[in-house]
Amino acid sequence: TKYRRSKAVLPIRKCIRDDIRGMRDDGMTYRQIAQDLRRRKHKISASTVRRLIINKGLRAPRRPYAPRSVPVALHPTVKRLVDKLYEEESTRTTNEIIELVEEHTGVKVTLDVVANIREELELNHYRVRYGHSVRIVNQLIRMVYCERMLDSGEQYLTHVFTDETYIQLGKNARTCFVKSRHDATHPAPKHVPKV
Repeated sequence: TKYRRSKAVLPIRKCIRDDIRGMRDDGMTYRQIAQDLRRRKHKISASTVRRLIINKGLRAPRRPYAPRSVPVALHPTVKRLVDKLYEEESTRTTNEIIELVEEHTGVKVTLDVVANIREELELNHYRVRYGHSVRIVNQLIRMVYCERMLDSGEQYLTHVFTDETYIQLGKNARTCFVKSRHDATHPAPKHVPKV
């Protein structure tokens, strides 16, 4: 139940199914087929491609959403609150959202209600990516350096890789709920406090 499809995935027509089978007959892997379809603006995963090829079809859509645990008058308020909470911190767990909703509104919601609200808000489940965080002081210096290297034709063809292991205490979120894949990248300092 963690993974949700956007509404754009559901209307897969027979011709796309035929395209998928044709691509598979041409020797393409499930992942290659999914990448090709994503280039054509169809949001589809490799596992969905596999399901379609072996005739299982798409998963059944959820039943119409009518929560009993949230009063009808409070539903828009709860929905806005959940959206705001995920905008502030996209790596919050469902249990954290339930506790915060109860703290702010006094309404005890269930896991399914939060999952349905996420689906209504079109929040997708992604693995968190951490990008290098550059201090504001160094951003301009780095940009000037990069532009100078690009102008000089530097391609950085020599790379050095190291194998270092960290032990980290505390929360290290692996997943988040965001509206676009771009928002799943969080800034992280280069040298974080780790052992």
